[in-house]
Amino acid sequence: MRDAPPPQVTVVYNPTKVHVGRLRRAVERYSWPGASVTWSATTAEGPGFTQASRALEEGTDLIIAAGGDGTVRMVALAVSGSHVPMAIVPAGTGNMLARNLGVPLLLESAVQRAFSGGDRLIDLCRAELTYPDGHTEHSGFAVMAGVGVDAGMIHRTRESLKAAVGPLAYVPAVLQSLGGGNSIDASITLDDEPSVITSLHSCIVGNCSDLVGRIPLLPEARPDDGILDGVVLRAEDVADWAEIGGKLAVDTVRGGINALLPDELPAREPARLPRAMQYLEGRRITLEFTEPEHLELDGDGAGAVNAATFVVMPGTLRVVC
Repeated sequence: MRDAPPPQVTVVYNPTKVHVGRLRRAVERYSWPGASVTWSATTAEGPGFTQASRALEEGTDLIIAAGGDGTVRMVALAVSGSHVPMAIVPAGTGNMLARNLGVPLLLESAVQRAFSGGDRLIDLCRAELTYPDGHTEHSGFAVMAGVGVDAGMIHRTRESLKAAVGPLAYVPAVLQSLGGGNSIDASITLDDEPSVITSLHSCIVGNCSDLVGRIPLLPEARPDDGILDGVVLRAEDVADWAEIGGKLAVDTVRGGINALLPDELPAREPARLPRAMQYLEGRRITLEFTEPEHLELDGDGAGAVNAATFVVMPGTLRVVC
């Protein structure tokens, strides 16, 4: 009787984000006995998709994505639809998928979880993007995509500043992006419903609920419910932004309280929805713009697009968490 082959593990890591020595030592400490570990560094030209796809072709049993949200997104797109699980060692500025799934943010703990955690099937979102020259590109995301304040934040924030001060690097770009009123003229289509033409400041579509700091921007979003959630922000002035900020602050506090409450006690209800906010829900959400708008996918800038269609792919990504 032949012995079972040793498990194959592939670590796809971003060398500009991860302390490679610490990562190697942690993998050696927590890896399965007898496992064969392959190391594959990302590059500017190959941010993770090619490396993960090659690992799948070679029969890997586990892919660890070690890096920021961009690395995690690329590996997730490659792994999607396969039986191979993806584990996350978060090492970026936002670490959005890790935060929403409860993956530890410390390197040692995240590596330990990669080899000891359970698998969870979650949704992934396909994105079809149409550019001003008429060509179309297909991509996707695991957490959130959007235009307006979040895309402007990504577009205006330098990588060097993110490396130096972390999430604080986004503050100047956010403040700059809050201006301009409802300057985006858009058409929004949910599934097969009639399109709605509107002016807006920002629109975020997501598969997960929380921003950094456990701020529930999309409070009804669940990563495994087969539904896309979204929010439209139509803020005309400082008062509108104050009302939006107040709701998010109250919901964040109430979410923390709810997490501590015994199951038999009723949960605290979310704050009243401001007039400048509107929630969306559907399996397919299409945004069309009269002028090209910058778009972001899980924190990666996707350029200025004329249209974007987002479609949920239920239960297509297996994540260790």
